[in-house]
Amino acid sequence: MSKLLANRIFSARVSKAGRLPVIALRYKSNKFGEYTPSPPKLPREQQEEFEALQKLANSQAAIDEYNRQIREEGAASSDISTSSSDTDVGVTTQYFKTIPEFEGERNPVTGEIGGPKQDPLKHNDWSFNGRVTDF
Repeated sequence: MSKLLANRIFSARVSKAGRLPVIALRYKSNKFGEYTPSPPKLPREQQEEFEALQKLANSQAAIDEYNRQIREEGAASSDISTSSSDTDVGVTTQYFKTIPEFEGERNPVTGEIGGPKQDPLKHNDWSFNGRVTDF
């Protein structure tokens, strides 16, 4: 009961006529954003380690290492690999390996800086890894 009273805010003001006081009873609500669904917070050391790993994974060095592994595996196997597991609808998926057409950030053909590593209009559609992107 005392918790209920602690959450109430009483205020009194005088009516426009100036004779009768008007009492308003308002209930205090939770602060906005105080209780939001989220995963539990990590300890400080683990949070710093997580952020460092995220930064490393998004760096150019990680992308270069991945592309090097793809090139090495691509020389030993074919360009198209099929998955042995079927999806729930019984269709076998195929994955095309992404091999960049140029090194660095600048496309030597178009002069674009920071663009896609493969030409998306190679097959007259906006396609990446064999999938067409519709705008």
